[in-house]
Amino acid sequence: MPTVLLVLVIVAGAIYIITNLEKSDEPMRAAAAVAATPTAPKTATPTQPAWLRVSHKSYRGLGPVDARCDLSDTSNTEQGLRALALCLDRMWTETLAKVGVTYVKPEVRLVRTPEEAACASLSFEWGGLYCYGTNVVNVMIVDGEPPPWFVLAHEYAHHAQFVGAITDRWMTRPLDDEIMRRSELQASCLAAVTLRTVLPDELALQRRVFKAYAGLKPEPSKAEEMAAYLRTHGSWAHTIAWVNRGERKGTVASCDTWGAPARQVS
Repeated sequence: MPTVLLVLVIVAGAIYIITNLEKSDEPMRAAAAVAATPTAPKTATPTQPAWLRVSHKSYRGLGPVDARCDLSDTSNTEQGLRALALCLDRMWTETLAKVGVTYVKPEVRLVRTPEEAACASLSFEWGGLYCYGTNVVNVMIVDGEPPPWFVLAHEYAHHAQFVGAITDRWMTRPLDDEIMRRSELQASCLAAVTLRTVLPDELALQRRVFKAYAGLKPEPSKAEEMAAYLRTHGSWAHTIAWVNRGERKGTVASCDTWGAPARQVS
């Protein structure tokens, strides 16, 4: 079985999934993609990891996520992000416990250079990166810029997706553009769920940023890269729509991109 490393990366506010395979004669199978995800909670049997025991449907009966968080002092970026991380840990611990999943806290790395990231040093610029399998959330801090609250919440959402099997077993399929779009749009929706109470202004800012991106015409040299991004992440309009949905409804079930028709995740 080849070793699989899936890395979710935010580049200028957007996320890439990169697959890195060791050389092998075996073809990549869906099971290989799943092999890099977190293992089952300690209370589960080895043959029943979370993604077999629960699915997105398990979250349908839950109410809004308790998104309260004390961020009274946000003057220090690192301290503020650490405080938000503690709140996100609490939110996801409580939410996943309701469907019988034991939450595993990720390691959080607030970095200033790509080389400090846990699972990759990439040649292009990124703002956030989640390494699953090792469960590390990496967030880039840039001096003089506002704290990347949304980036942190988005990367935490990727962690919750795989720890809590919120991907509704779609990750048992071979990785393709559709799965990437559904995963990324859901992570943005879940980020809005967790930030809706404490940082509504941050969500408003992100909507403005996404609208600005939608109005930009890429340089000819960047056109192919942008087209590839939209194929794997969905349109900016759909990103905004899922952020709005998460903020308005505040539940995991409201972020069910896996059950949404293709026209809503294109």
